[in-house]
Amino acid sequence: MEVQVHDDFFKSLKKCFRSKWHPQELWYRLKCWVWHRYTTVRPRYLDHTWTDRTELLPHAMFEILSDFIENECSPGDIEWYGEHGHKVEVNGEERYVRDEMQKIYEWWHITFQKEYPKKEEELWKEAEHFFPTRELHPTENEHLVELRMEWDDPEAEETYNRLMGEITDLKNRATKEMNEYMHRLVNVRESLWT
Repeated sequence: MEVQVHDDFFKSLKKCFRSKWHPQELWYRLKCWVWHRYTTVRPRYLDHTWTDRTELLPHAMFEILSDFIENECSPGDIEWYGEHGHKVEVNGEERYVRDEMQKIYEWWHITFQKEYPKKEEELWKEAEHFFPTRELHPTENEHLVELRMEWDDPEAEETYNRLMGEITDLKNRATKEMNEYMHRLVNVRESLWT
């Protein structure tokens, strides 16, 4: 009985090495596992802390595109333009897929990661001057309190509310654009190869 188990082990080991685990393949897999983790996506704009999946998904998608453009998408490997250039339809018009990739890439790195945060920061700095005083007041229920906000004058309240509305509009516009650009990235997915 022991000999049978021993033989079965060596047969399965031989089968494993015979199929795909040649020494060169083993070395290649080890290099990929230790140094070149091709299937690991590390979004550059996220902290290494917990992130909701609603945020992680777009960051992973745009990081894959960024990695492709920065490391794989050299001009000599593929004919991106001209007679044989790949094209994709965007908003009813046909564009070269490489131009579309570049547009998505620039939107992600410049508009979404730099311009939107800068504008939001400016709005918050302006709003700081109009923050209301906050006071807790007791309610009829002795276990609950109510937060009341009071401004120095009605103009300060109006300016504060306007700025908060602009911040909300900016965030909504950024979210809407992100969804649009994620769809555009899915449309060029089949061209992300070299």
